[in-house]
Amino acid sequence: MNNRYIFHLSIPVSDPDTAKRFYVDVLGATIGRESDEWLDVLLWRHQITLQRRPSEVLPLEQQGKRHFGVVLPWSECERLANHLKNLRISFLSEPEVLLKGTPEEQAKFYLTDPSHNIIEIKAYRDMSTMLGQQDGSYRYTKD
Repeated sequence: MNNRYIFHLSIPVSDPDTAKRFYVDVLGATIGRESDEWLDVLLWRHQITLQRRPSEVLPLEQQGKRHFGVVLPWSECERLANHLKNLRISFLSEPEVLLKGTPEEQAKFYLTDPSHNIIEIKAYRDMSTMLGQQDGSYRYTKD
């Protein structure tokens, strides 16, 4: 039996309506449950709860290493980077390919949502090797 688990993350935002527009219009999320104080966005087949918590929103320079992200298939990562460029979205770190031609080759970029939550988008040419799973147990699925 192949189980598919949904990862859940809750993050603070200054304004749920502004955050909703960003996650839906820019990143392609769909909306789950909503209230006046929070909403669930379904993004990359996972659930992110955007909590109205303006006092917990940190300026970008105070974020440190805190971020969340996704590992996408290579072509999907490229499509998303191009989509964001076409929308003139500012990148925190421009799309780049690291370690070209090696087993560790990867593409990545960073951006922030309107509340300065840092989002890392990346892709690996050989995901199993990069995740230390030579048995091929990590695969992208459509279910």
